[in-house]
Amino acid sequence: MAALALAMLPALLTGGAAVAQQAPAPGNAAPANLPPAVKKKDACFKSDEVTAEAQVRTGIQLREILRRCVEIDPAEGPAALKDWYSFDSANATQLQQAVAKRRGALLRIYPNLQSVSQWETDSTVATMKSVQVNDGVCKATYDVMARLKKEQWKGFQYYAKLQESLLAYEIPECR
Repeated sequence: MAALALAMLPALLTGGAAVAQQAPAPGNAAPANLPPAVKKKDACFKSDEVTAEAQVRTGIQLREILRRCVEIDPAEGPAALKDWYSFDSANATQLQQAVAKRRGALLRIYPNLQSVSQWETDSTVATMKSVQVNDGVCKATYDVMARLKKEQWKGFQYYAKLQESLLAYEIPECR
């Protein structure tokens, strides 16, 4: 039962609030705004790049929700945010590798650096823009952080894998 609830990590963390998402990738087609030099077969995320994208987005979500929890829950929020920063430091190598892998995919798909920066910004905004944080969202996120404290990277990978399932509707994956 818990696995089913956690399968919708963004919905769980937002208390069921609508989460802004990029338009689904119809049939995993290549993005429409590709420069002419990019072949359609290269305009998709490879499996390991999808995993990296999911890890990046999961980290963004946890950090941003916890930052907001500090404001609405001064009793527990600061400690949970501190736990995130401890996790982030302890797993900096893996997180930096995910960011680099994501950047590599984006540079292949969008050779124009401005396009890459725009995509990263759009992705972050789409991931967090409409997330409503309330006591329930904070408590659920504290539970996630308790798991990360206990399981470290393995626990994070679990939540990122849930995010990865949702990305199938947002980014083109190579088939």
